[in-house]
Amino acid sequence: MKGKHVWKKLAACLLVIAMVTAMAFPVSAATRYSKSWGKTISAGQSYHILNTNISGNKISNYVIEITPKTGSTYDVVYALYDAKGNPRQYGNKNATAKKTISNARATYIKSSSAANSGMLACIKVTKGSVNLRLAVTTTNRNAALSLRRQASSHQPLKGVAVKKGQRVCFESRSSNIPAISLVMGAQKGAAAQRPLGAKYENYTFSSKLQYRMYQNGVLQKSKSLNKSYDTKLGSYGYIQVMLSSRGSGYIVTKSGTVNYYYPSDYLNIAVYRK
Repeated sequence: MKGKHVWKKLAACLLVIAMVTAMAFPVSAATRYSKSWGKTISAGQSYHILNTNISGNKISNYVIEITPKTGSTYDVVYALYDAKGNPRQYGNKNATAKKTISNARATYIKSSSAANSGMLACIKVTKGSVNLRLAVTTTNRNAALSLRRQASSHQPLKGVAVKKGQRVCFESRSSNIPAISLVMGAQKGAAAQRPLGAKYENYTFSSKLQYRMYQNGVLQKSKSLNKSYDTKLGSYGYIQVMLSSRGSGYIVTKSGTVNYYYPSDYLNIAVYRK
């Protein structure tokens, strides 16, 4: 009986030691893995960069690096969070410079907020070739992204040309993106106006895009901006316009011809013209 009592005391001591050790050395955080992929994309080729298992791949952040060779151009649509923490879609038309898309929190363009599959970016090379590099941080050593080639006719950004006196409206009918953005492109002298109730916006293409907002006919100086173009190709300047909702309302061309480019994937955008 005495021996059994000693063993009970020893077992109790060992249990206390184990508990103290566990508190002193807590279980470490899940191991993080860094993974990367690379590919050269040539003129006429288009690819979706997809995460087809968001919950399982456990990707916390990613970097997309696009490096065009001299004289090359490409179109790209990609996902980032805006300043308010909302997922947003961004795009560039006829880009010629190197672009790095760095996302500290992984986000995607998805068919709905609940979808477990989403697109990080869609890229199409329109001239020459680009080197594409992808890098991710994940807690799943088997995580993988899908680089899925699209048909040669696929365009990350679809375009519509709107002449003087014509109107156009864009409306997103689904996806996880709460507000759309457009890329506007035109030659010098073109202008467009977007009514917003008692307010309206003017976009005038010159050496830079002249953006003006008016309320009840009075210029709001705090909103008076002179924006440099995101990209230029020949006599055309291209700039992204961020909207605050899923619909643009009708935008009328006041002079020249204004080209609008909108994302073709996931956002299910309808175009209405008058």
